[in-house]
Amino acid sequence: QMKNSKTKSSRSSTASSNSFHRLYSIKDETAAAVWVGRIAFVICLCFLMAGLGAATFFLLRAEETKLAETQYKSFAERAIVDANSVFQRRIMATVSVSSVISEMLPDADPWPYVSVRGFERLANDLIKTSSGVAMGFAPIIRGDEVEQFEAYAYDYFENSRKPPFPNGTAVHSFGKGIFGIDPSRGTSDGRYRVTNGITNYGSTYSLLTPLLHVSGGPGPFLMFNLHSDPIRGRAIDKMIDCSLQDKTNGSTENQNCAVITDTLILDNAPERGPAAVIMQPIYPSNDPTTLTGLVPNQIVWDELLENLFATEVSGIDCIIETKDQAFTYTINDGIAKYRSDSDLHEPKYDHLERCVTLTDKNLYSEGSPEYKLCLYPNKKLYKSYVTNNPRLATIGTVSIIVFTSLLFFVYDFFVRRDVTAKKELLQAKRRFMRFVSHEVRTPLSAVSMGLNLIQSEIASSLGFESRDDLDDFGHESASLQSDEMAVSRKDALDWHGMTREVQSNTQSAVNVLNDFLNYDKIETGTLHLELTVLPMWRVIEQAAKEFKLAAERKHIKLELGFKDHRSEAELTPRKRRSLSLCNTLPNNIKNNMVIGDSMRLIQVLRNLISNAIKFTPEQGNVSIRIYYTNPTKGEEDEIKDSFVLRNNEEVSYTRSGSVEVSVRDSGPGMTEGQLGKLFRPGVQFNVNELQAGKGSGLGLYIAKGIVEQHNGTLIATSEGLGRGSTFTLALPTHHIAERSSLHLNGNTNPNHKIKDSPAVESESLRILVVDDAASIRKLLSRLLEKRGRLCDQAEDGKVAVEKVKDSIENGDTYDAVLLDYEMPEMTGPEAAKRIRAMGSDVFIVGITGNLLPEDVAFFRSCGANAVLPKPLRIDDLEILLVEYGIKHNGASPTIDSLPPPVHAPEFSFS
Repeated sequence: QMKNSKTKSSRSSTASSNSFHRLYSIKDETAAAVWVGRIAFVICLCFLMAGLGAATFFLLRAEETKLAETQYKSFAERAIVDANSVFQRRIMATVSVSSVISEMLPDADPWPYVSVRGFERLANDLIKTSSGVAMGFAPIIRGDEVEQFEAYAYDYFENSRKPPFPNGTAVHSFGKGIFGIDPSRGTSDGRYRVTNGITNYGSTYSLLTPLLHVSGGPGPFLMFNLHSDPIRGRAIDKMIDCSLQDKTNGSTENQNCAVITDTLILDNAPERGPAAVIMQPIYPSNDPTTLTGLVPNQIVWDELLENLFATEVSGIDCIIETKDQAFTYTINDGIAKYRSDSDLHEPKYDHLERCVTLTDKNLYSEGSPEYKLCLYPNKKLYKSYVTNNPRLATIGTVSIIVFTSLLFFVYDFFVRRDVTAKKELLQAKRRFMRFVSHEVRTPLSAVSMGLNLIQSEIASSLGFESRDDLDDFGHESASLQSDEMAVSRKDALDWHGMTREVQSNTQSAVNVLNDFLNYDKIETGTLHLELTVLPMWRVIEQAAKEFKLAAERKHIKLELGFKDHRSEAELTPRKRRSLSLCNTLPNNIKNNMVIGDSMRLIQVLRNLISNAIKFTPEQGNVSIRIYYTNPTKGEEDEIKDSFVLRNNEEVSYTRSGSVEVSVRDSGPGMTEGQLGKLFRPGVQFNVNELQAGKGSGLGLYIAKGIVEQHNGTLIATSEGLGRGSTFTLALPTHHIAERSSLHLNGNTNPNHKIKDSPAVESESLRILVVDDAASIRKLLSRLLEKRGRLCDQAEDGKVAVEKVKDSIENGDTYDAVLLDYEMPEMTGPEAAKRIRAMGSDVFIVGITGNLLPEDVAFFRSCGANAVLPKPLRIDDLEILLVEYGIKHNGASPTIDSLPPPVHAPEFSFS
């Protein structure tokens, strides 16, 4: 026996290992998926870092660009205002000198032989206030006045002027006289003497405009004929045209006959770059229509741009432009530097253009060019605002993400290590649970079936149809027999009672194992409900009857009633019906069904009733009361529930109210603190005193989990220690007409009673019992044969497959095959798979001690229609056969009418 035990344990360990290999293969796939997720997360994190880094960089760079543009706008707007102001001051300075001369020389007759006393001092003062360069005075002379004017001029320079100019003033390479400039003439200084008013650019006016005064005093440009220069000369012609037109029109307002030249290079300052000359006409105050002279005022454009910008400003392009010309200056460190005689600004900055028109049309004669000053930023401006801040911020952002990610990965590493350790511990526990469950259930199965067989034999020998009838008969009735029979009968009853006690303790051990398995299912969320339509009234009545004998042993008064023990005030606002007897219930009450798992709900009821009897002292009371609650107004139309029944039928029923089961005992009661902890796993109170050290402390926790999965409630109340406890179970009901058949949408009628005797000989089912333990095969076959079944036996899966194959070939197939899980040569799941591969539809029931969810699911996936636990209860097997309509007809039952193996019902009893 020891050898067999070791062999069995070895096979169990191997099979358990195989189960875990399957489980771990699934978990390996899950782990691979998790790693794929982690890699995807890292990739997304990299993209996030790149995206945030780039966004940070470009946003801050955009802010720098925005700041540069904002500063540019501020600089440019201030600069164009200042430039326009300087330019207007130049104009007003020229106008002022012209006005002073017209008053100093009010008559036209002395002209052109006139001079302006103190001109240099006056011009220099105005130049300082207007930020000018040079200013002059030039009378207008005719060609026939040249010699006389030259004599007058040199006399003024050498004698009349106080103080006179130094000797050699206004003396040129050709000597004294009015001159023009033409480098092509071949003279040493490029100057030539002008003796008449004829020009080389085709002027219509034969006249001269020699400079008699310049702001610089005795300079090299005294006696320079402005009219001889094409650019200046054409401007003078426009001035003369304007003046003549005004004189013709009789106008005395000649202010708008001033002119400004096109851009030119100054002869006295060619290094300064482009410039222009403003020329203001002089009209003697007493003869305001006669043009007698003019005041030229030089404007160098870089001079105009000086001091417009602070020294730290760089990267601004300044464009001086007319209709036909454009000149580009660039501001670097606040200084304007001439770049080109064309517009070189970058077009992409056109939207930032800031412009001002310098020349007012109302102040100049027609045809004078219109000068504009336009400002644009360039790359250097933006570069001056570029800092390392965006780069540093980007590095900082990425560093923070990297650091946070590293923290996350470190945390994830330790969490995974902790989770892995917990998983390994959990798997070790589950392996241990699987091993213990199998190794305990298998021998207990033989014990339990042996006791059932002994009880059945005792009942038969005493003339009872079944052992349940013997239990109902009781010990008290034995005194009715004759003395001789009474002794024999009493001994038999005593033996029967002792076997019942042994069986009760055996079942207690199984219950503990079941509690652990159910606890594991609830904790892992794998508790599966096989929903059917239940006549709950009959389920409750049947569950209560199971504890009749246990209550009698303790002389406890067990009451089952459908009447209300509460006052009417407590029943409002819902109306409750008083129920007297289950069999006399009106149809409108009986037709209110519960949609649920019959075995699970029976398990809950058994737990509540057995606890009540366990904790109630002898001579105590246990009362079970059932209440039906009508739906509230409008609820019947509002709540409609949908279900998928065990046979995969989809149904939908309207909520009709609820059924409430109250189990009250006269036991020790509980405190408020104990009530708060009652439904936690492993909670027990006064274990040694109240339970004799028995129980797992998981029953109520499991019961509450089952009830909540049925959308119900389970609560406990107590008035205090020594005043008993009340457990109340409430479940929703639906209105469904009750059927007389055992099949109520796939439901088992719990009121159905299976007898030990062969009361169903007309259904002599052929059943193949497969188990490697000979004792279990023999006991199970004997029990089935007492119920009228025809049994055949096989010691392992391989033999079972051969027997099924032979039965198919012989045309006398088995009606059902009962398969153990762990067997030599071939396991139960493998045998089921082989049987299905042969095309057999025989009804297969797995009978195993391996009841973890993955084991049961694997058995089903291999072809089992149902899985029952060890120790096997014959009544459960019989109910299953009746449920599925398994009948012997000389051929395999049609499985098409049965649920598919994957959805086959799972039975678990405690």
